[in-house]
Amino acid sequence: MQLFGCAYLGPFGHFLHLILDKIFKGKKDTSTVAKKVVLEQLTSSPWNNLMFMIYYGVVVEGRPLRDVKTKIKKDYPTVQYTSWTFWPVVGWINHLYVPLQFRVIFHSLVAMCWGIFLNLRARSMALPKAK
Repeated sequence: MQLFGCAYLGPFGHFLHLILDKIFKGKKDTSTVAKKVVLEQLTSSPWNNLMFMIYYGVVVEGRPLRDVKTKIKKDYPTVQYTSWTFWPVVGWINHLYVPLQFRVIFHSLVAMCWGIFLNLRARSMALPKAK
């Protein structure tokens, strides 16, 4: 799990926040923050959840990609819907109150809790191992 965070999510989050601040010129008014949150939720959120589910199934659980695809088809909509009920609030707080240089750290701390949720979800919905 640490590999996923250090090798993928950390750098991804770092550059995402830099790009968002560049696109929106560092503005922090509520209209701009809302646009940042919507953009983040429609682009990086679905991608990151998909990448996590693939990583978890293939690397952590050691399942064949075929089984992981089946699991993703079944569970991804629920995971993404739950993500959209949780992460926009985090994004709002992050973009409005947290200085740019601390956003990835704040996001990572919250992501640790999200990771626990995904981990528990993945374990409770686990497919039986192939023999």
